[in-house]
Amino acid sequence: MSGNKGKSFKALFVFPPQWNPQNPFYAMASLAGHLRSHGYEVALRDLNVEYYDLVLTPQYLQSVEDRLKLDYEYLYGQGMLRNMMGDTSLTFQIEGKRYIEIKKFFQEQPGLIQQLKGEILAAKETLRDPRRFYNPDMLMPALDTIDSALEVIALPYFPAQFSYNFFHQPTTIMATRSLIEYAGNRSNNMFYDYFQSKVAELLAEKANYIGISINSFSQVLPGVTLASMLHKAAPEGTTVAIGGNFFSRVKEALKKRPEFFENFCDVVACGEGEEQMRLLMEALSEGKGYEGVPNLLYLDGGEVKETAAHTATPMDQIGLQDFAGLPLDKYFTPELVASVQASKGCYWGKCTFCDTDFGITHDVKSLDRLVEEINHLKNDYGVKHFQFIDEAIPPETMREMANRFIEEKLDVQWFTNGRLEKGFTPELMQLLHQAGLRLILWGYESGSTRIMRMINKGIDIRQRHNILRGSAKAGIWNFAYIFFGFPTETGEEAMSTIDAMWKHQDFIHSYGRSVFSLGKHSTLFLKAKKFGIIDVIHDPEELSSNLHYKTTIGMDAQEADEMMRKCSEICYEKFDSSLWFFLRYRENIHLYVSKFGLDYVRKAKYKSAWTNSVLSNLEAW
Repeated sequence: MSGNKGKSFKALFVFPPQWNPQNPFYAMASLAGHLRSHGYEVALRDLNVEYYDLVLTPQYLQSVEDRLKLDYEYLYGQGMLRNMMGDTSLTFQIEGKRYIEIKKFFQEQPGLIQQLKGEILAAKETLRDPRRFYNPDMLMPALDTIDSALEVIALPYFPAQFSYNFFHQPTTIMATRSLIEYAGNRSNNMFYDYFQSKVAELLAEKANYIGISINSFSQVLPGVTLASMLHKAAPEGTTVAIGGNFFSRVKEALKKRPEFFENFCDVVACGEGEEQMRLLMEALSEGKGYEGVPNLLYLDGGEVKETAAHTATPMDQIGLQDFAGLPLDKYFTPELVASVQASKGCYWGKCTFCDTDFGITHDVKSLDRLVEEINHLKNDYGVKHFQFIDEAIPPETMREMANRFIEEKLDVQWFTNGRLEKGFTPELMQLLHQAGLRLILWGYESGSTRIMRMINKGIDIRQRHNILRGSAKAGIWNFAYIFFGFPTETGEEAMSTIDAMWKHQDFIHSYGRSVFSLGKHSTLFLKAKKFGIIDVIHDPEELSSNLHYKTTIGMDAQEADEMMRKCSEICYEKFDSSLWFFLRYRENIHLYVSKFGLDYVRKAKYKSAWTNSVLSNLEAW
């Protein structure tokens, strides 16, 4: 970069709750590395891990208990008054249910908060201390304690659900008006006070640009709450922006919602961000407007404007990830598992249910650059474990990676996604294990041949068990992605998926289940009738990337939810209290398999006194 134009311009990137607090988020570290490589000053704040670290303390749990006691008295009095007045509003109904839940909690678990206050600090440190983390008899009670504490922390905001890997407030829908109301509603917003306490800190960075990264449903409500506060409080001339994957998927709806920009931000950055951000920093530092920066939405004269798209910068030209400024000692792990990316987009890209390729330019990082990045993270930050966040890496590419990793003597352990295709031979699996691969997240999807054909997975489903056997024999942990509720799927077909999981424990070592959702950018939506969808319901959630629908036959949404619950109960019994159930998260399983080997983790058992909590939080992928 010429001159000093980057030196006097500062960007601040903020990562809000809710996200798994185990490791740094890839996109934020990548943005920081790219902009810093071009001379810009960049500050990072991971408010997600900071939030978990704050609420999982005795002091915060005491404040929750105090709040619950006040709410118990207040909601009882309010309920009596509103009932006398004949109030039938939704607010009255929610407050009534909240009162019932708080009363039930005090009656059934009167000493729980006191117990958690005495255990919570040790539980957090167990997740960070290798000596305790790798001792199941210490780790599992710690995870149980954290699960229970997070349930209690969410109780004053019932029916909010908050856990290590999930946040949902059912009373708020994904619509602009509803988001605006939530962001300003202190009594219903469990992040409101936290963000209020952080606004002055963030503005003290004196950044010219503040970017808030929102990448999933669980981050939307917290993220827009923070954006609203910063948008109101930031000094004139400061650009407050929202970026990340989530709002890129609903930009057509945002173009019709100027009120979104009036309340939350100056700019929404869509698409792939590293080079876009460099161009935006350059424009802002030179006093130019947004017009020449690609893939932006912004408000101009009361109208939402969209700038032109651009060709994504090749991966080899993106700066290396940079963790500087992140609180690496606060992440809930004894060893960082850094995310890396060898490619963008799915090389198959034809599955009918999937729209993860939306807005992505396909590209492959050179092996030279990939090895450089791994060595950089290993040497500068001591990282020895990696998660490849690629949608899928072809077998031959993985062979080239393995040979290069061995040649370079990288001595790292890693895991990745994979497609169950014939190129994954037993010989290749042996080579991959030698190169450090310890876990593969396979797209198993369904045990039904008919459903697999409708999915258009592009594999020979008759061979997938042979591939899994070869992988298991090589010492690689096989995880299966499965889901229930694909349009027209019957209960019998869903049961075939459950049966496949527990009947093949010798080579299907764990699984993660979910309920099918209809994406706005999927082939299923574009060709709905072909797949038995008779009615797509365009509900008021204009900012949701998923749709509700009706089918001619098969399970409805409630039945699919019930099948998912049944899957957990059946497999918990059939896997006979396997250790992996209690490890809960893929990063934990990867670390345990890397430490002890596949056979130990597969055969080890664990009995927990917190079975109900475990069943509600397990398979959290």
